Amino acid sequence: MSTQKNEGNGDETKKVYSFLTRDRFEAVAERTAKFTSGPWGTHVGFGLVAFWLGASVVVGWDEAYSIVDEVTTMSSFLLLFLLQRAQAKDTLAMQVKLNELLAAVQKASPTLINLEDRSESEVQEIHDRFQEVQEKAGDCSSIDEVRRN
Repeated sequence: MSTQKNEGNGDETKKVYSFLTRDRFEAVAERTAKFTSGPWGTHVGFGLVAFWLGASVVVGWDEAYSIVDEVTTMSSFLLLFLLQRAQAKDTLAMQVKLNELLAAVQKASPTLINLEDRSESEVQEIHDRFQEVQEKAGDCSSIDEVRRN
């Protein structure tokens, strides 16, 4: 928890629960995604398996399995949401970059900008038009040209 001064009279303080903010959650999701996809995440995974096998010798297979089952279930549930959040942010950033490239290229069809917001049937229809572009190889360079021909 951190405190901040109010802009008003200066002597009051406002308690801010930083662990509840969106930015804090985003930072945790990003760090989790980097850790789990990196070499240290792999090492920790193999270390946990080795610990599990060692614990099964000491406390018995059934007890070790039940502990690992509970830990795996809880961590998988949390990782699902953290990794999904990080993936959604990365996908959105990529879509924005692609939209910028499409807007900058003069022969690109404006139909493709924000394509991810369209229905699946519309996306499939545009995909089919690109199949036509590929078949016409040198004749067309955009789906708008296919539509005109």
